Amino acid sequence: MRSIAPILYIAFLLSGVSGLLYETTWSRYLGLLLGHSAYAQVIVLIVFLGGMALGAALIGRRSTRVQRPWLAYALIEGVIGIFGIAFHFIYSGASAIAYDSIFPAASGGVPLLIAKWTIAAALVLPQSVLLGMTFPLMSAEVLRRFPASPGRVLALLYFTNGLGGAIGVLLGGFWLVARVG
Repeated sequence: MRSIAPILYIAFLLSGVSGLLYETTWSRYLGLLLGHSAYAQVIVLIVFLGGMALGAALIGRRSTRVQRPWLAYALIEGVIGIFGIAFHFIYSGASAIAYDSIFPAASGGVPLLIAKWTIAAALVLPQSVLLGMTFPLMSAEVLRRFPASPGRVLALLYFTNGLGGAIGVLLGGFWLVARVG
């Protein structure tokens, strides 16, 4: 039974890496849509954290009743990955519609800002909610497998995901931008 623990923790470390890679990518894309990278970072941070909180709240109530939390976790990570792959195309379509019809109709000022921020939020909210569902599901799995030391296993789970997030920021913000653009 203990042999599965490293696999679960590595999966959650990689989840942290990818989550912050997504966040970095979203900030760069939305900077183009919003016209300013600071606005993009603010909206991504608000929606990312708010969406994660919402996702955790939605699944947290049900995680004890999920028969196979690891399977639900894997499925959700798969859907998040599909969103990650499709994001460029979704963004391109949404921004084309926005620039062709929504932004001209908003005619500047506050309506334009509201339209931009709403579109930006809508582009990252679904993935953020799904990302928020991963911790409760992985927590349910490790707690079922290792009930004798809940504090230790949850702390290690949180640590691995946080470490993954730090690695993701470094990879996305510095290494990948220099290598891929």
